[in-house]
Amino acid sequence: MSVDHSSRSMLARGLGVLRAFRPGEPELPLSEIARRADMPKATAHRIITELVKEGMLERGEKGLRLGMGLFMLGARVPRQLMLRTVAFPHAEQLHRLTHGSAFVFLADPTGTDAALVDAVRRAHGPGRGLGMEETRVADRAATRVFRAFGAEEDTTAHRDVRVREAEPARVRQQGFAVVRGVTGVVGVAAPVPTAAGAAAGALAVAGPQAGLDVGLAAAHLKAACAAVSRALRRNPEPVPAF
Repeated sequence: MSVDHSSRSMLARGLGVLRAFRPGEPELPLSEIARRADMPKATAHRIITELVKEGMLERGEKGLRLGMGLFMLGARVPRQLMLRTVAFPHAEQLHRLTHGSAFVFLADPTGTDAALVDAVRRAHGPGRGLGMEETRVADRAATRVFRAFGAEEDTTAHRDVRVREAEPARVRQQGFAVVRGVTGVVGVAAPVPTAAGAAAGALAVAGPQAGLDVGLAAAHLKAACAAVSRALRRNPEPVPAF
């Protein structure tokens, strides 16, 4: 019994290390990983050493980064493959219609955070980090969508809590979320709805506020999300929530 508890504890700690990485953060120092994972540096160092051996983490110039082994494992997830296959052509069309970067997201199964599946990015000039900022605002907008609509099998208890929150209620009412970054970049996201009204995924677009019409982008997003939803329901092996 104690062995099982210990194994679960170490697994949870290892996952905590991997989840310390956020969008737009290619590398993190050991001290920051330990802080975010809420564990002593010595413990984090031991876990990181094992994860590096397994290819789940890699050592970079400024710290640690997610490893190729983790990417290869994630690429085998059926739900991700299904959503990407269906949604990617719509992301390409959104890119052409809005002239912004377009993104496909899934919700983290352990919560309502957004997990990037794929993207069609607009061309960026050197420097300024606009591409990274577009990813960040798109991720934040998709996360707001997941918090408002829930992901997959929503629970009424969580829904009751969200109904009392102004931001999720506003996102549900308008059918999309908008996030404006500090560098003049705006992101817009909408849910790919399930039959129950939750979010199986989300599509987002992002670009400079001066060049991205939020209202028009939202209309294109909602149309694309509806088309992806219909396609997923017709598929003989749909996302489990449908």
